[in-house]
Amino acid sequence: MPQASRSRRIKAPPARDAEIAGRRVDKGVARYYRLYELLSAALQDGTLAPDSALPSEPELCARYGISRTTVRRALDRLEREGRIVRKRGSGTYARPQQAAHRFCLELHALRKAMVALESRTTATTLRFDVAPVPAALRAIAAEIGSTAYLLQRLRCGHGEPMSFTSAYLPEPIGRRLRRRIPGRASIMTMLDRLGPPTAGIRCLMGVAPADVDAAEALEVPLGTPLLRLRAVLTVESGEVRAVLESFCRSDRLQLKLLEKI
Repeated sequence: MPQASRSRRIKAPPARDAEIAGRRVDKGVARYYRLYELLSAALQDGTLAPDSALPSEPELCARYGISRTTVRRALDRLEREGRIVRKRGSGTYARPQQAAHRFCLELHALRKAMVALESRTTATTLRFDVAPVPAALRAIAAEIGSTAYLLQRLRCGHGEPMSFTSAYLPEPIGRRLRRRIPGRASIMTMLDRLGPPTAGIRCLMGVAPADVDAAEALEVPLGTPLLRLRAVLTVESGEVRAVLESFCRSDRLQLKLLEKI
């Protein structure tokens, strides 16, 4: 078992392609998030033009096979963001959209997408020490064990926080990585530089409320729905290199799959 190293906490400032094997979207709140994403994209690209009416709540329920409560949650979030206006007795209307800096991470070409993202964003190490591995992550990669090195990183684009990642690393890798943490590189890039390269990625994508750490890092209220990505990185032999959990602000970073979910 690794010996606890000194925690490093820093206040956040304003080869071969990996393969994705196994994709799943969590149920429940994910339905609300999917509708929010669809409407958000339509507002941003002009499909829903400024001052045009959105489909009614019953229409959205029928079109997407979801409940009225789910529809209202999506509309409530868009209204809080100032992207729509709801007029009693008239309907819901699109408001003029300000130019937004929203990055896209294509999971079906993850290595290439990460390289592009690294060149346009910055990352800060918030924590690097030994910590217990959450049960939810041990459930998808038991090999990581109950304790591992925890590397937490905050990635920002245009000075705004966009993703908060906790990476749990086996003891040998954590010890090798301790003094080699560049400012822009992703965790995958760092591991590939240590070698051997990442050969496989298992991803689980869903939506979850912001916990205390994610809320503070991403500058959102506690409990705010965030896009959550859990991933297991392995080498060609199948050995686990890292287990990751990332929380992303959907207004600043979009995670995209090639296939429809």
